[in-house]
Amino acid sequence: MKIKLLFSIIILITVSPFYNPLAAAEMGKISGGMDFETPSWFKGSFLEITEDVKEASESGKHVLLFFHLNGCPYCNRMINENFQREPLKSQIKANFDSIEINIKGDREIAMSNELTAIESELAAQLNIQYTPTILFLDDNNKTVLRLNGYRSPAALKQALDFVQQKAYQKTSFSEFKRNNMQYGQYKLMNDALFSQTTDFSSLKKPVAILFEDNDCNECQHFHAKMLSRAEIRQQLSNYQVIRLDAKSTLPIKDFSGQKTTARDWADALQINYRPGLILFDEGKEVARVESMLYPFHFEHVLRFGLNKNYQQYPGYLDLMGARQQQLLAQGININIGKPADW
Repeated sequence: MKIKLLFSIIILITVSPFYNPLAAAEMGKISGGMDFETPSWFKGSFLEITEDVKEASESGKHVLLFFHLNGCPYCNRMINENFQREPLKSQIKANFDSIEINIKGDREIAMSNELTAIESELAAQLNIQYTPTILFLDDNNKTVLRLNGYRSPAALKQALDFVQQKAYQKTSFSEFKRNNMQYGQYKLMNDALFSQTTDFSSLKKPVAILFEDNDCNECQHFHAKMLSRAEIRQQLSNYQVIRLDAKSTLPIKDFSGQKTTARDWADALQINYRPGLILFDEGKEVARVESMLYPFHFEHVLRFGLNKNYQQYPGYLDLMGARQQQLLAQGININIGKPADW
């Protein structure tokens, strides 16, 4: 069992060589990170993933790679609300060999005969932008499902069932969810930020597409906790925000002018979380949100898609780290994860 130290999910601050104790005393402070422990029943892997996959296959299991970061509040919630509680705990233990990987770690991992890297390098190559990120591997060591960010117990169970049943051999996760959803209680909510169009090829400014549907059990929370905030609305006002019903089969045109539907487009974009937000600039995807986030992180994803920031920074965490440094230098305190914001 590994004890995770209390750091912020986004502590990416570069320490200046010209250290000034007086200035440091006036720096702002970061709070909101959360300690967590990976479950004791996670596999004690030698990080030879090909061998792990072989062993799992022989036991009728899949490999589950759990990418995390020290102090990550989302990892804390995922572990304590999913991996350590029934009935998911028993389902995961019985059907998956779970292996933890620290995205800032330095252990060497042999993912395959062609790919060997330390944890942090592997995370970069796999473009891990959110923690936790979960990869499910089949018996050929291929990723059959990827979850970017936190999932509620109900949402994680859908993913576990999809992989456990090997439904990926005959259908997509989006289709699997549509065929197995039992919610159908959410009524799509309107917002003054939303505009309407059926022809995305005519749009000029940055575009934020929000995918929702009536099976979304977290959309109402998103409207209440995220879209209600002034700083979020300010950033979204720089986009043309369009909400699409991800189940709709009405005709629309995508950015290239091709005819499609919201349902088919969501499938093509492989966005299988609701509410799912994708940011576009000049018709190209620059960022996406596929999980519940605290406002501080969500705001910086939105900033990442504006002013060509995505060309200056490798990922939104890098932009957030730079801006965080500026805020702290000004003596501004930052709370990345207030419980009331969840």
